[in-house]
Amino acid sequence: MLSRYYSYLQFEDALKTILETLGQKSLSDIEIGKSVNGRSVYGIKLGTGKIKVLVWSQMHGNESSTTRALFKLFKSDSFNSLLKNISLYIIPILNPDGSEKWTRVNANNVDLNRDAIDLTQPESQILRSVFDDFAPDYCLNLHGQRTIFGSLDGDQPAQISFLAPAGDLEKTISQARLKSMQIINAIHGQLNNRVSGIIGRYSDDFNINCVGDYMTSKQVPTVLFEAGHSGDDYSRDQVTDLMYESLKIAFKTIQDSLVVNESNVVDAYNSIPHMSKAYVDVLVKNYRSVSGLQTLSVQYHEQVKEGVLYFVPILIGINREDVLNGHRVIDLNDFPHYNDDLIIEGNLEIRSKSLDIEIFY
Repeated sequence: MLSRYYSYLQFEDALKTILETLGQKSLSDIEIGKSVNGRSVYGIKLGTGKIKVLVWSQMHGNESSTTRALFKLFKSDSFNSLLKNISLYIIPILNPDGSEKWTRVNANNVDLNRDAIDLTQPESQILRSVFDDFAPDYCLNLHGQRTIFGSLDGDQPAQISFLAPAGDLEKTISQARLKSMQIINAIHGQLNNRVSGIIGRYSDDFNINCVGDYMTSKQVPTVLFEAGHSGDDYSRDQVTDLMYESLKIAFKTIQDSLVVNESNVVDAYNSIPHMSKAYVDVLVKNYRSVSGLQTLSVQYHEQVKEGVLYFVPILIGINREDVLNGHRVIDLNDFPHYNDDLIIEGNLEIRSKSLDIEIFY
């Protein structure tokens, strides 16, 4: 099982094993293009069913949970049954340079999910070529979200989230969007009681430069998957399992091709709660300073050094009204073991041994 961060060589080694298990061709045979820095981008074709499904992961390099979920799916005993009526085209990592460096953007500092129209980057061109040539009936756009998302009231974190992207400025409820909503509704219905927090729903404001919006505009049902965060799951192992289950439900729903009732589907989709950027990793309340009592918002900055993913606590705000909760909340009035050892560096790195606010990996 791949860890949350892995080098591209580690990914390729794991993919070789998967290909052998699936009876597929070698890496060189499934290469579909090169990244900015010359790394191979791979495309795997599986199944012979009539319904064509295009899946891609890690177009943002530091969002690996869905790639790990795909690998878990490949190894599962139930995988072949999911291909009964489906032909899959899977790009496990679209942005290998970003994956290696653990950055959202590619090697040219471009967000590939804002390059759907201009197609300035080789990775964007690869995805568009596959989309045009494969002509999918469905698209699954796999991502990971930051730890900042929670319910509107800040009461619960958003552990997984979804979106049926709009295909125009009017946010028309087209047949393509209805099918996307139906998939999300099925996932929500089956996993809602299994998440720690909420299953969230992203805003559907239209942006033609976003890949999902572009594909929906072409009347192809597209679902945005977002692996989120809850509690201390910084390894993202729990949410990887949830993404694995979500993918299974999505493929089963696509395979069944049920007739949709527009009003029922839309109502169920709209009942999934919207999210807000209400969370931080650590919220320290009642910190005594020369300015009086303060609430400190701390966010972990993810840094890869020598192949290890480190989480560095950074002070991102004091008394921020938009921060409603934290994955960990420390009220110093109720924390007798605090030794007044909290230090804030000039670069805003923050640490306290007694509060267990330190760099970890």
